[in-house]
Amino acid sequence: MKKSIKFFNKYLFLLGLILFALILSRADLGEIFQNIKNINPLYLILAMLMTVPTLFNKTLCWNYIKRQQRIKYSLKNSFLMYCSGLYIGLLTPGRLGEIAKALYLKKDGYSMGKSLVSVVLDRLSDFVFLLLFIFWGSVLFFTVFQKTILIPVLYMTIVIALFLIFLKIGLIKWVLNKIFRIFIPLKYQKSWQINFQDFINDLKIYKLKHYLIIFLVTAFSWVFYYLQMYVLAKGVGLNIPFLYLAISVTIAGFITLIPISISGVGTRDAALIILFSPFLIAKEQIIAFSALILLMVIWGALIGLICWLIKPLKIHSRG
Repeated sequence: MKKSIKFFNKYLFLLGLILFALILSRADLGEIFQNIKNINPLYLILAMLMTVPTLFNKTLCWNYIKRQQRIKYSLKNSFLMYCSGLYIGLLTPGRLGEIAKALYLKKDGYSMGKSLVSVVLDRLSDFVFLLLFIFWGSVLFFTVFQKTILIPVLYMTIVIALFLIFLKIGLIKWVLNKIFRIFIPLKYQKSWQINFQDFINDLKIYKLKHYLIIFLVTAFSWVFYYLQMYVLAKGVGLNIPFLYLAISVTIAGFITLIPISISGVGTRDAALIILFSPFLIAKEQIIAFSALILLMVIWGALIGLICWLIKPLKIHSRG
């Protein structure tokens, strides 16, 4: 089974490379490099600096979530752990970077179930915010996105809302327990039950006011990210309204979650070319902009590397 999954993933990534090669074959490579070369260094430096407040706000959010569980770390240590996850996530498959944050907590004596709560809520807050933002943008720019974007986003929003409702009434707990009893070997079920119960118990701590605060801090973090994208766009000469740009990079970000490329190479370029088409912008400029987004991802991972060197964590991956 594992071999077939790896074989499947291999060809999915190959599809992403083919897509990227197809995009480049229809563009002027010299023009792309010229657009990157001509970027004003001040714009690039400013964009790189804006990574720090984005990460700082995300750390604040994660720290707030942990504190409700009485898991108390200094802001400095939380920042080091959070950013280390970015570095580990770039080097390892399967979102191991997210799990790394939970492993830091587990190393300090917290159960895995308890440790995962803050990680899940942090990711879920991002997911909910981005879905709502895309939904709002789809309504605002309905003539551009049409029903092909609006309807799936609406369905996904409903699914998340139902999930939260079911979680509140305990249905999700019952379903997950049944599933894990089937698939988890008998000798590990007792350990899982302890961790799962820790997860559920700590999840019950959070009230509506906590979720609102988490959502607001998350939204504030994304404002910095969108400003960073706007600065990069200006740097390569893209004259796109701020809100339209923010919605476009959000949609492109969601599309890059499809596992057919490495770090969104190819899929992000294709999505942005389609989304920016109403503005009649040369694809070479758009590809240059996409390359700068990838550069910011790598830059964030480099910050994570520094944090990991300061506060290392041993990750044992099994393949």
